[in-house]
Amino acid sequence: MTTGGNTLAGEPRRGGPRTLDPDQTPRARFRPSREAEARLLLLIDAFSHKARGQTRYLEGRIKLAKLDFLLRYPRHLRRVLIAQGVSADKLQQIDPDEAPLDARMMRYRYGPWDPSYYAVLGSLIGRGLVEVAPLSNGFGYRTTAIGTELAAHLRADGSFDPINQRLVLLRRHLDKSGNTLKNYLYELPEIADAAWHEDLT
Repeated sequence: MTTGGNTLAGEPRRGGPRTLDPDQTPRARFRPSREAEARLLLLIDAFSHKARGQTRYLEGRIKLAKLDFLLRYPRHLRRVLIAQGVSADKLQQIDPDEAPLDARMMRYRYGPWDPSYYAVLGSLIGRGLVEVAPLSNGFGYRTTAIGTELAAHLRADGSFDPINQRLVLLRRHLDKSGNTLKNYLYELPEIADAAWHEDLT
């Protein structure tokens, strides 16, 4: 199929090989997106500060991935919070029918994972928005002064309101270790029964 003389991505070209939409190739899953960078910056910033302006770190990629999964999948966030004793009346802002944010995550050895994390974190660190430091149990992430300022600007943008509301719930109720969060997620059949590298729904 053509429009204006151009072959649409993914359509077979007459007499030639099939052209693939670059966003549908496996390699595309490893590339960072602006949406993913903004979301992870907000996530790391939400876990970078204590009361009275003290700083802290989000401890490790396992915890980051599990928190990001719950941030991206509102239906599962609601189920996990209710399982941990949070009243459904306090979760009315979470729409369980809302589609997952960004591309779907995959089942890996330690639960949900996104192959683009290395590129996204590398971009945030390389641009001086996030810093990483060795901790006793791995590596920790926190926003720099510039990253904190940018996160504040993003929070002021109404388009990020659903993410910000979920981040408040994550920080209040699910500021646990990565292994604890992993165990919570393995109580969800969609994760526990998924095959390795299978897209999670």
